[in-house]
Amino acid sequence: MLALYLGLVEILSYTLVVLPAYSFQVSSSYTGYVRVASSAATAAMISAQRSATLASIAPLVSSASGSMAVRMVAGSVGWPALGIVAGMTLAMLYYNATQTAAIKAAAGTPGTWSIPGVTLPKPLVNSFVSSGTEYVILCNSAQSGDCTAYGQGFSLLTSAGYSCVVSISNTNPPVSGYFLACTKGATASGPHAVQAAGTPATSAQVSTYIGNLPAADPNSIESNTVPVGAQGTPTPADNTVSNPVQSTGLPTSVVPASSVQPTDLVVNPNAPAPTGTVTTVTPAPTATTGTSTKTTTTTTNPDGSVTTVSTSTDTDTPGPMSCNAGNHETRTFGTILQDHMNLWQGTGLLSALNLLKNLTWPTAIPTYTLTSTLLGTYTLDFSPWSGMFAAIRTIIIAIASFVAYRIVFVGSQ
Repeated sequence: MLALYLGLVEILSYTLVVLPAYSFQVSSSYTGYVRVASSAATAAMISAQRSATLASIAPLVSSASGSMAVRMVAGSVGWPALGIVAGMTLAMLYYNATQTAAIKAAAGTPGTWSIPGVTLPKPLVNSFVSSGTEYVILCNSAQSGDCTAYGQGFSLLTSAGYSCVVSISNTNPPVSGYFLACTKGATASGPHAVQAAGTPATSAQVSTYIGNLPAADPNSIESNTVPVGAQGTPTPADNTVSNPVQSTGLPTSVVPASSVQPTDLVVNPNAPAPTGTVTTVTPAPTATTGTSTKTTTTTTNPDGSVTTVSTSTDTDTPGPMSCNAGNHETRTFGTILQDHMNLWQGTGLLSALNLLKNLTWPTAIPTYTLTSTLLGTYTLDFSPWSGMFAAIRTIIIAIASFVAYRIVFVGSQ
């Protein structure tokens, strides 16, 4: 066990001391190119995922409370070949706790209204208090004839202290169309309308309600789905479902970083340059004057002959020069680490590491004493299994170290 523990320490030391020198080579080099999806492609993906998103969000809303999220994440098909880690959140639908409660209430079956001690021919449609007056709505319809059958309830409500009228109004009370309404002071004595508990919305009811909302509605899927990508962080939610999206479900392209539009969805901020990309550097030529110099030397030999030597020197203006500059790493270790953290942010592994960092290892092996009237007193001593506790701790540290190594030094590879 001691040898295993020392081996683990040696591996960790090698990881922390030696591997940082290679981290720049292992990770994708920054070349000034970014892999993006256009806003039109992102909108098409969200539209294509609408049915799957609706099928995922409906059970969450009907069975749980709090905030809800459905994440459209990069699947394991196609994305790794593009340098995108599987699990990256591409877009997400998010409902806060207030929206969830409102959707659940609107999709469910509301409780019926009644007045204690008053038996009406038909149930009340609605009741509310406005400006100190209670309004009881017996009927609300676009056709006046539809409310005729409710008229016989007037005498019953009048005897209960209500004042009943037939009205057509848009503001007082705030309902429109033909309706039969009875009013009473909210603080007046006598029975007031009460509503029974409603029936909670089922998954099918929630699906129907959300599915029929217009795109402009504040609770619609379209109004609450936003792109995330590498330049954003998924919004934490109390209840989350992830739906994988294949690379063919979101067409992407590699473009120069300078041409990325504000509406583009960035899925890889450090994409390799396209094959065949050449960076050409052309220095400005040095301006000189073209000249030619000729020197002639005449020598008389001892025998009386003459030797003539001519030397010419030419100076020309140099032409433009070019060279191919390869890709080079411009990032620091800190920026590479931040890039890797962003890529792994949506996978959930960072949350697991945060839980591990709060673990405390006991310094003493626990002993428990159990007392039973049937079996008497029994002491359970874990000291003989101390080696197993050490082994479990070593395994947990090893797994956490491996995950940390993947995040820090491997990133999206």
